[in-house]
Amino acid sequence: MRKVLAILFVLTAAVCHAASPRGYFHTNPGTTLRYERHEPGSDVLVWTHTSRIGANKALEDGSMKVDFTTTIVSSKGKSPLKSPVSSHVIIHPDGTVELDVSRAAVVAAKQRFSAFDFTASGGTSLLPASMKPGDTLKDIHAVVAWSGIKYTIDYTERQVLRHETVTVPAGTFECIVVREHKLEKAPLMKRDRITYTWYALGYGMIRHDTYFTNGSMETTEQLTSII
Repeated sequence: MRKVLAILFVLTAAVCHAASPRGYFHTNPGTTLRYERHEPGSDVLVWTHTSRIGANKALEDGSMKVDFTTTIVSSKGKSPLKSPVSSHVIIHPDGTVELDVSRAAVVAAKQRFSAFDFTASGGTSLLPASMKPGDTLKDIHAVVAWSGIKYTIDYTERQVLRHETVTVPAGTFECIVVREHKLEKAPLMKRDRITYTWYALGYGMIRHDTYFTNGSMETTEQLTSII
């Protein structure tokens, strides 16, 4: 169960796409963004995940709700989930993208472990459209609980580092790079990592690198296609 939650936290926290010039999220209904995660410096595939954009809904305060689904497939062609996980983001009038990380993880966990009563708290991820090098982003603190067990994830030290041009299989993009310290904890489990994510306006997450705290790379994930 912890493995499933860990995968979903990775996806929901990092899957901020962008197509609207006002925010970092893809808003074109029917568009599918495909990513591949590999071991560093090799062709060894860890998993693929796709994000398909659904309906848009204008809200009374000028914000926009955008539905999307996420699918995960392992290198062996299997998914830990029965069907794509449905979620949504809110794009505020100033372009800030808001995602409830813990809620999205609970949706996925209930799909596989329906016998448990999952609850979620915290986990609000905010990605401003106006971020620039030197900015510090708001921390993310999320908790998922079931049967007296707590699974927590904290994103801290969220720093906007620089602008950078990056080339991935889907093309070449002008990006802004965000560094985060991610700590996941549950009974008998602790995962401590440093992540770097490249975001491009008009597309969103282009690349996502994960490092161990000793500085060695764990995995790299890249956008491979936009359909």
